[in-house]
Amino acid sequence: MQRAVDPRPRETAADAAPAAAPRRVDGRLFWMATAGILGGAVFVADTLSGFESAIAVLYALVVVIGAQGQGRSVILGVSAVCSVLVVISFSATHLGDVDTGNIGRMVVSLVAIALTAALLSSRLTVQKTRLALQESEANLRAVADSVPQILWQALPDGRITYLSHRWTEMTGASVEEGLSKDGRGWLDWFHPEDRGPLLDDWGAAIAGDAAFESYRRLKVQDGSYRWLQISARPIRSEESGHVLRWYGVSTDIDEEMRAQLTIRDLNQTLEQRVAERTAELARSERRYRSAFEQSHVALFEMDISDARDRIFGLKDSGVESAAAYLFEHQDFLEECLHSVRVLDANDAAVRLLGAERREELIAHEGTFMRDRSRETVDLYCALVEHNQRVEGASEVMASNGKIVKVLFGTSRIDAPDDRFHILVGMIDVTERERAQELLLAAQEELARANRAATLGALSASIAHELNQPIGAVMMDAQTAARWLERDPPDLESARRALSRVAGNAERASGILRRTREQLIKGRRVVGALDVADVVSSSLSLLEREIRVGRTRVHLRVADGLPPIEADRIELQQVMVNLVVNAVQAMRQSPAGQRILDITVDADGEDKVRVRVSDTGTGIDQEHIDRLFEPFFTTKPEGMGMGLQICRATIQSFGGDMSARNNEGKGATFEFVLPAAGGEDA
Repeated sequence: MQRAVDPRPRETAADAAPAAAPRRVDGRLFWMATAGILGGAVFVADTLSGFESAIAVLYALVVVIGAQGQGRSVILGVSAVCSVLVVISFSATHLGDVDTGNIGRMVVSLVAIALTAALLSSRLTVQKTRLALQESEANLRAVADSVPQILWQALPDGRITYLSHRWTEMTGASVEEGLSKDGRGWLDWFHPEDRGPLLDDWGAAIAGDAAFESYRRLKVQDGSYRWLQISARPIRSEESGHVLRWYGVSTDIDEEMRAQLTIRDLNQTLEQRVAERTAELARSERRYRSAFEQSHVALFEMDISDARDRIFGLKDSGVESAAAYLFEHQDFLEECLHSVRVLDANDAAVRLLGAERREELIAHEGTFMRDRSRETVDLYCALVEHNQRVEGASEVMASNGKIVKVLFGTSRIDAPDDRFHILVGMIDVTERERAQELLLAAQEELARANRAATLGALSASIAHELNQPIGAVMMDAQTAARWLERDPPDLESARRALSRVAGNAERASGILRRTREQLIKGRRVVGALDVADVVSSSLSLLEREIRVGRTRVHLRVADGLPPIEADRIELQQVMVNLVVNAVQAMRQSPAGQRILDITVDADGEDKVRVRVSDTGTGIDQEHIDRLFEPFFTTKPEGMGMGLQICRATIQSFGGDMSARNNEGKGATFEFVLPAAGGEDA
């Protein structure tokens, strides 16, 4: 049901105040008028009656009546008027007959008036004090009820005697309910698990007269529990020091407590993970140390931070190629290498370098590498500048001065304080290199002997084949000369002799042509080939040369290419020659810029094209037209036959080869072969 609404406007406190003021004024006027009438009556009676009694004492009643609702000044004023009236009445009636009794009655009257005024003033002061106390108590209660914490008060024995209104706002229970059960009803609103510990904490604080603090969960209006910080301090007597009361505050810290609990759980999880990670790192460190110490590969841990800073300092000073600068300034290179520090080495490293103790290697300053070639400098810079893993071959000097050839590899490892540490592994290949050199020397000697024997047999065969036609040419030439020397010359006979000379010369040419065809075609196995497969196998054969040359190879093969007809070995030799030339042409380029692009695609519908492009120095424009001439070479050690043979081989399969400079760096060699079954095949 709806409540009926009063259509009349309600009177607010602001509206009631002006109306109450006239009523208070009218009351004061009434009491003042009554006091005035009574004072006049007392004055008349005291002056005209002639009684010897102390009628003037009734002025005390006038003062009491006149003081109703008045302030201290009015009370003093009324008292003063009454005192004046007493003196006037005494003067009028006893001026000529003054005795001790009359004066005594007048004094009694004045004292009565003064005492009455004093009592009324004191009563007024007490009223004002009481009102001030009531107002102060109301203000304190309003402040206590307005703060966001629960304020409470307890007796020395721990019973709660006061709860602020915040208790009701949080729990929904009245203050009376909280103060029930002899000041312990509030305990029912705390979490069952927290009640016992809370009472224990509170009892310990009371027993020790010490400050109290506890963190417990309070049930709020929606049925959930929120964390409170409960604090209290004792108020002691100044004389005895005994506890008079306890004053406490309970603060809602649910968000902070839950955040702390979450952080505590996270910390526990983090501590557990840190412990697990620490144990894992310890195990990893033990495995690393075990592998480091027991490895048969010589391992060194080195700090190259100072060398790295020096090389990056070159970059900051405007040097474009640090590798070229280091190679040209060997003194600066030695300074960089000398700043390298050996941090650790395993037993295999001690044996490799012929040291007696590991400390000898750790005390060593600089690297053990003796190689200062441009390729090795490029490897150093690739490691320092680009953080690349580096592999290569070099020579190191052992403690006894012996030169040891090694294969080495490096990689960066984690280090504290952003230091640059590397792990270097070395394998002694001195004996293997020596055996390989002997084997290569033997193979070269055998190949030289085979070439000499083959050349001798070929020369004898050619001499045998050419001996008869050349001899016939000489005889016919001499005969023709004699026929021409006759007088007259026998021209017809000379013509026949010269015709025989031409025939024998053609025969000798045919013998040479047949011998060349036998050398080339006699060993060929021509068949359908996949050009991409031939290119890939050629790169596999040159894997070591490509790795040593720090060259990156990009092979691109188009889809759906037709096969070609050629000899696999000869086509492979062509690719080997072109790739080796490209790797050698990029020796002077920085290691990071040595890129070999090989593209296999279609040239029209019935041809396959292979392009080999490098980023080297390119070809001098004045030499580009003579590259394929026999015995022309730009290499000091070259014979000038490689490219000529390559081009002749490609042409023998119906294709062609060309060369050109790139728009940027380097050069491109390209050959085209007809597809198997094509018109040019």
